[in-house]
Amino acid sequence: MSDTPDSLYQALQPDAIIGPDHHRFKLIKQGNEHPLGQFWQAEDQSVTGNPIVTLLMLAPQLLKQKSFVEGIKKHTSQIKNVKNKHVAECYGYFTEKGKLMFLSFEKLEGLTLKSMMEKGSQLTAKQQMALIQQIAYSIDISYQKLHTAHGCLETGALFVNRKAGIKLTMHGLRDTLESVTSLLPQPVFYPQYQSPEAFHPDKLDRRSDVYSFACILYEMMTGRAPFSVDDTEADRVRRELSQPEGLDEKQWQELQKAFSTNIEDRFANCTDLVKAVFPPEQEKPDETAKSEQEKADTNASEAESDEEKPKKKFKLPSLKLPKVPKFASYALLGFGIFAAGYLIGWTISSFINFKEKDFQALQLQKQQEALQQMFSSLQAQQEVQAMQEKNIRDKDIQLQLLQNDLDKALKQAGSGDPDQPGNTIFKDQISQNLYGPEMVLLPSGQYRMGDQSGQGDDNERPVHIVTLKKPFAVSRFEVTFADYDAFAEMTNRPLPSDEGWGRGNRPVINVSWRDAKAYAEWLADKTGQPYRLPTEAEWEYAARAGNLTTYWWGDRMQPNMAACSDCGSEWDGKQTAPVGSFPANSWGLHDMTGNVDEWVEDCYEDNYNLAPLDGSAYIQRVCSNRVMRGGSWFEINRLIRPASRYRHPTDAKRNSWGFRVALDVQ
Repeated sequence: MSDTPDSLYQALQPDAIIGPDHHRFKLIKQGNEHPLGQFWQAEDQSVTGNPIVTLLMLAPQLLKQKSFVEGIKKHTSQIKNVKNKHVAECYGYFTEKGKLMFLSFEKLEGLTLKSMMEKGSQLTAKQQMALIQQIAYSIDISYQKLHTAHGCLETGALFVNRKAGIKLTMHGLRDTLESVTSLLPQPVFYPQYQSPEAFHPDKLDRRSDVYSFACILYEMMTGRAPFSVDDTEADRVRRELSQPEGLDEKQWQELQKAFSTNIEDRFANCTDLVKAVFPPEQEKPDETAKSEQEKADTNASEAESDEEKPKKKFKLPSLKLPKVPKFASYALLGFGIFAAGYLIGWTISSFINFKEKDFQALQLQKQQEALQQMFSSLQAQQEVQAMQEKNIRDKDIQLQLLQNDLDKALKQAGSGDPDQPGNTIFKDQISQNLYGPEMVLLPSGQYRMGDQSGQGDDNERPVHIVTLKKPFAVSRFEVTFADYDAFAEMTNRPLPSDEGWGRGNRPVINVSWRDAKAYAEWLADKTGQPYRLPTEAEWEYAARAGNLTTYWWGDRMQPNMAACSDCGSEWDGKQTAPVGSFPANSWGLHDMTGNVDEWVEDCYEDNYNLAPLDGSAYIQRVCSNRVMRGGSWFEINRLIRPASRYRHPTDAKRNSWGFRVALDVQ
């Protein structure tokens, strides 16, 4: 029977010689099973000294997949460029009789971080810290060399050699593994550590590795992984992790940043995360002195040991000193008594001076303490005064808004504003049988934009008054697949995926900011009306519908008012709901909270310090991230508040992102 990949794989045994004619390996013993096949220790007989290497014999069923083989070859050629002691060095890929493929690595002892933790290996705090630093360094250095995220970080990909420490493997193999998931001889566990954005097909940012590293760090601190292989993207968003016992409140706050669902809020790299969670201790002066003393003692002891060593002895020549006359002895004795008296007097004088200086220092310390108490008291008074001034400003704002509402009510008849927002609904014709989205006419007015309830993030502040001087219209529902598909077909654009949830009256998803912008411009061109994306200020104004409460219906969450991860609806954490499945807000607009996140026109800024006060969009010359509002079907209810805001790249797409349109009223 001719050799097949399966028969060659099954026939592997110690002392077998394998490999191509130009490079031979002698198998020593089989190691642990691997998701891609078998590990073997072997002698590299084509290298001087026959060094021990580790071979990864790839399972035959995987080699039948062309995409897998190409992915392995690409991985091998790339990983050769890293050359770092904490990244497992791969010498290349080889074949046995042209049918069985294997990789050759530097010697890996077989112990992984996963097996260490499963065995309950006890590490000292110093050893654990060393491993953490090495893991962070290996991930960061791999990215610097390859410019791609690792993508499939897990404890099983981190080998531990007794002398060299961490050895990182499997960098950049995510796409290759996912093409053969059902064929793998052993399961992979990286989905247990992956970030929320890794559930989508987009290219991963290096901050996704920061999230995965944080999961590994959490498991090292607690003995349990924060998520399981079966946990979904929504689970990563809504689950509240408990604080590890080994971390104080400050350290825990820093670690939680790495678990943020917004990748921009995470640390730029794993090393920064380690420095933030485990800041280096500052060496104290007395410790420095002690250290210097220890060095001196060491030098002294070394010198003493040198003296104890046998050395060639030298004799000094004997000298005969002249005899001192008796009168000279008396003179020397008198001089000695005088010198001793002088030294005693000087010592007493110095002691008195030191006492006087100590007394002065004590007095100065008391004065400083008194000044500090005065300063603290003054600071407390200033804080109270600032709080009172803030309350006065808030009341002034409330009065101003009430006055504006009164003025608006008095002159509304001739202003062109709708006297009852939500009652005027219209849609513009695109072609003979095609119409644009239903639009709701909204009034001009003023409102307080930003976090009103104290539940928001820093990017929702400062709260400020926005004045919208003209009425405008916003689409009654989120733009649907029916709306967008008509546009895509007429412009020969690819249809976005509906994830199998249905099209028609479901909100369109998997669209980027550029896609949303293109739809609005197309709608404006076809109808001859100035359609566009809403500005961020317009969006929040419409979502609040005249209310300053946490949600448009009040300050407390109520079931079946929206679709989010914990909103009490049948779609929670699963998929989008058909538009209009929940009650409209006070101005007749549906799904302004939950269902899908909605793109708006504005460039993103970390706060409102530069935000326009007239309701227009904040635009920068260079704008890599645009604002998104409203929350979605898988986000927790705190994130669907009208004030909540996020940022994402203009070309990014997800199955929880959509949009609605706005229209300037002539």
